[in-house]
Amino acid sequence: MNDRAPFRAQASEQSVTAVADGDLRRARRGLIVVGLVLPVVATAIVVTLIAVWMPELPDPAATHWGVGGVDGFGPAATYLWLAIGVGLGLPLLMVISVLSMARQQWGATARFLGAMSLGLSGFSAVINAGSVAVQRGLEDAAQAGPIWPVMVGAFCALLVLSAAGWMLQPDVHPTPSAPLKPAHLASISAGERVVWMGTASMSRGGIIVLAIAGVLLVGTVALMIFQAPGMVWIPLLVLVVVGLAMAATMSFRVRAAADGLTVRSQLGFPRIHVPLDEMAAVRAITCHPFAEFGGFGWRMGLDGRTGIVLRTGAAIEIERRGKGALVVTVDGAEVGVATLRAYLDRKSA
Repeated sequence: MNDRAPFRAQASEQSVTAVADGDLRRARRGLIVVGLVLPVVATAIVVTLIAVWMPELPDPAATHWGVGGVDGFGPAATYLWLAIGVGLGLPLLMVISVLSMARQQWGATARFLGAMSLGLSGFSAVINAGSVAVQRGLEDAAQAGPIWPVMVGAFCALLVLSAAGWMLQPDVHPTPSAPLKPAHLASISAGERVVWMGTASMSRGGIIVLAIAGVLLVGTVALMIFQAPGMVWIPLLVLVVVGLAMAATMSFRVRAAADGLTVRSQLGFPRIHVPLDEMAAVRAITCHPFAEFGGFGWRMGLDGRTGIVLRTGAAIEIERRGKGALVVTVDGAEVGVATLRAYLDRKSA
């Protein structure tokens, strides 16, 4: 709502955070080698070992250990599917996600996910091969020894291989994006009231990712209910909490007015308010959520900034006194910044 003359828009420089083509190619190659090629090799070795050892396993084989020892049994082939699903399926999903979201962007998050892909592959290799190895030659799977040495080895593999995966990838950083030129707004006189409002909504790609995650979550919950019907309230509670969190962070109302900037979820919560007194600087920028914050939604950046970042594009960035900066991606960010600057100018006059 605005009760004064329209804004006079200036030309905007619509550049986004990017990396040089050569650096980007090196980073993508490093991700593919570390996050996909090496996990394929590791998984192939483990699957071969398990296939060779399967004739030596009891039938049924031990598939789960509790505090007192083996408490779950199933087909020995379960370990083949686990080795492929976890050791290869997860790295494949992570690498594809990075390559699809970071087409012209890169950052620490992409490198971290590549490293984690290798680490998870190593974790899967040790835990599946180890679980099979402790059962070789047994008549009864219940006689299998403790599993904790295998678990310790798996977590060590996760840490060591993740660190190695990080070091093997090139250290590529995005170049800073140029700020956008905000729309021009003349000074606001005492007694005048100017309010700017916008809606920050999740991009189509982000919605698709959330939908896939939701389907996977529902499938996992259904499996948990089937396996443990007596504890049905636990997975259902998780489903409700995660569902509400997703719904609450898909769309926000953004308001710039005399009291500062207010960003509120369409559900009413979460909400954040930055009064004018806390604003050290305000500017309109371009933002790439994946490169700068590691994803979409309500995020914390490695540089201490808080981001309500739902799509790539224009954003309001506020440097807060005594706190990290706040970044909100929203269409018309230049006009919102112009409104806040006009109120700041009136306050300091």
